[in-house]
Amino acid sequence: MRLTRVPLYPNHSSSRAGRILNYASFAASATVLGGDALRGVDAVWVYNSPITVSLPLLTHTKLGRVPIFLHVQDLWPDSLMESGMFPGGKAGAVAGALMRRIVRVTEKRSAVVGVISPSVRDLILTRHPEISPSKIVYVPNPTDESLFRPVSEFRNGAAQHGPQGQFTLMYVGAIGDVQGLETLLDAAEKLKSLTHIRFSIVGDGIARSRLERDVRGRGLTNVTFAGRISKHSVPSVMASADAQLVSLSGSEFLRHTTPSKIASLLASEVPIIGHIAGDGAKLLQASGAAINVEPGDADALAAAVEEMAGLSVLDRNRMAASGRQFYNLNLSAQVAAHTIVEALKGSMSE
Repeated sequence: MRLTRVPLYPNHSSSRAGRILNYASFAASATVLGGDALRGVDAVWVYNSPITVSLPLLTHTKLGRVPIFLHVQDLWPDSLMESGMFPGGKAGAVAGALMRRIVRVTEKRSAVVGVISPSVRDLILTRHPEISPSKIVYVPNPTDESLFRPVSEFRNGAAQHGPQGQFTLMYVGAIGDVQGLETLLDAAEKLKSLTHIRFSIVGDGIARSRLERDVRGRGLTNVTFAGRISKHSVPSVMASADAQLVSLSGSEFLRHTTPSKIASLLASEVPIIGHIAGDGAKLLQASGAAINVEPGDADALAAAVEEMAGLSVLDRNRMAASGRQFYNLNLSAQVAAHTIVEALKGSMSE
C-alpha cells in the first residue's frame, strides 16, 4: 500500500478560524498535490468529513468518472451547526446553502454512498430525491481491532474487576456538552445511598470542569474523575470496571448519530449501559449487550445502573459475549471491507 501525505494546517481547537484553515488547507494541498496518488486507479473510497474533501475528490476523479465510494461520516452543514461553530445571520445562510449544494453534487457524482447510521439514508433521500435508493448502503465504521479486544485479556486472570461486592460504571471518552453527562450525575445522586455502586468518568473536554464543580457542590462521593488517558491505555482502564456507559444528549440531530464508541465497546466484550436515542439505541438493543434508556431521564438511568449492578457476573459476561459476537458478525473491519468492495464492483458492472 502506498501512502501519500499532503501538508495541512493542524487545528482541532474550538477556534472557528483555525478549523476553517484546517479544512481548507487540506482541500487545497490535496487538490494540487494529490493527483499522482489517484492516477490510474479503478475506484476511490473517500472518508467524507469534512465537506472540503469534495474539491480534491471531484477534481481527481474527473467529477466522478472514476467510481467513488463516498463514506458519509457526518451530515453537513448539520454537524457544524450542532457544534456551535456555524456563523449566524446572512453569512450563515449563504454558507449553509453553499454546503448543501456541494453535498448534493458530491453524492450525485458518487457511484455508491455509504452511511454509518441507518436513518441517514432516509435523510439523504429526503433531501436529494434525485439520488437512487439503490446506491446508498449501510456500512458502519469498525473499531481499531488491534486495540479493542475482549477486556478479559487485560485483567491478568483476576476473577473480579474491583473489590468484592462493589460495582463500578465507567464512562471513557470526550466530556463535552453533547455527551449529556449531567444526567449521569443526577443518577449518581439518586443512588448515593447505595454505597457499593460507584461511577468513574475518564477523559477530558470542555464540560469537565463544570461537572467536577457540580460533583463537589452536591457532595457526590460516589463519582470520581480520572482525567485524560492515552488511547492505548483505554482497554486496561476499562478492564477495571464492571460495565461501560455510552451517552449522548437528546437533540434531534444526535438521533441520526451512531457514536464510534459503540463499536469499540462491543468489540471489547463489556456489558453496556446506554443513555442514547435513535440509531445508537437501536444498535445497542440489537447487540444484546446493553440496557438502554432515553437521554435526560435520570430516574431511568439510575434504575438501569441498579439493575446492571444487581446482575450476577455470569449474566453480565453473557451480555458482553453477545455484544462481541454481534460486532464480529455485523460491524467488523472484515464485514465493512467486504460490503465496500462488493458495492463498488456492483456499480462498476452496471
